[in-house]
Amino acid sequence: MKPFYDIRLYCFSPGEFLKGRDPLEIVMAQIRGGADVIQLREKQMGKKARLELGGKIRAVTRREAIPFIVNDDVDIALILDADGVHLGQDDIPIKAARPLMRDKIIGVSTHSVEQAMEAIAAGADYIGVGPVFETATKKDRAPLVGLELLRRIKDICPIPYVAIGGIGKDNIASVIEAGCHRAAVISDILLAPDIEDRCRLLKGMLE
Repeated sequence: MKPFYDIRLYCFSPGEFLKGRDPLEIVMAQIRGGADVIQLREKQMGKKARLELGGKIRAVTRREAIPFIVNDDVDIALILDADGVHLGQDDIPIKAARPLMRDKIIGVSTHSVEQAMEAIAAGADYIGVGPVFETATKKDRAPLVGLELLRRIKDICPIPYVAIGGIGKDNIASVIEAGCHRAAVISDILLAPDIEDRCRLLKGMLE
């Protein structure tokens, strides 16, 4: 499994963008296209269904040597033996998660320099920075941070940071110009006519 410093394209389970398709095929298409990590992000599913789907994705990611991260749920991450968990600002703090996760990856969503510094001090392995652009993926999202926060984080962040929020083929170049070469992409990939091709395009731009 590649170190998180080598991560470029951060991808997701289909969530609300499934649209009757096979979720495992969607995940595999992203991996074939160059996804460096897959996050289980199923906010509309009950915990039992998330666990079932997560088990299948865990098997795929293990076979393909791709890091597998669980969104929000430390308990599901532990049950699935995930490589890590991603925590939001309203989820349990790192100090509570670390004794359970031990040396596994803990990522934290951040929306300001202050939150980023707090996450770093608390021992986060990486941070998500955003939302960079307008997005409909998250209904209760934080206010837009724009590209300026990425520029500020670039010179002060000692751990990997991933841009997230409304990123796609039409604006990813500006993320890269702001100094960030890691991007989490949801709808632009999951709604693309060819998921594998879209991942390949974005990954090529990030490298």
